Amino acid sequence: MGKQMLTLGTVVEALTGQSFPFMDQVVTDGAIDSRLAIPGSMFVALPGERTDGHDHVGEAFEHGALAALVDRDLTGPWTTLDLRTEPTEAQVRAVKPPVCLRVAGTMAALQAVAGYWRGKLHVRVIGITGSVGKSSSKELTAEVLERRYRTLRNPGNLNNEIGLPLSMLCLTEMHQRAVLEMGF
Repeated sequence: MGKQMLTLGTVVEALTGQSFPFMDQVVTDGAIDSRLAIPGSMFVALPGERTDGHDHVGEAFEHGALAALVDRDLTGPWTTLDLRTEPTEAQVRAVKPPVCLRVAGTMAALQAVAGYWRGKLHVRVIGITGSVGKSSSKELTAEVLERRYRTLRNPGNLNNEIGLPLSMLCLTEMHQRAVLEMGF
């Protein structure tokens, strides 16, 4: 049996409940900044204080993003798969990355995919919360665990309702532990 990896099919399954195992393109990472999109990543178009991620979907695809979660219609040289209703197998088979995955809300979709993916893996998670010293405690805990286990930690202080789900997208079956700072 092969290693379980986050795939485009897993993302669609998380958002629709439908399984499409032929959608086996691996999702390598998640990004909300198009400049940080890497080959195989999933870009999440979030509206921000200064700019709207939807305005940068094309740039994310230029950097190699495999897919983009969007909550409005966009025009461009890519396909769009509307996940607000159950897609047919024919619609899904017609998808050629890069693809916009049209959802009702990008933040909720990101969180749903992260939660679904976390639930598929058997990784022991250590959550670090509190008002002072979270990052230091996370780093120290991860350093100790890395001596014995393959350990994921959320980078820097990506510990909010956006950063934590993005970190979960990097989780693989190879990880044995995850140390996650949560600063909600």
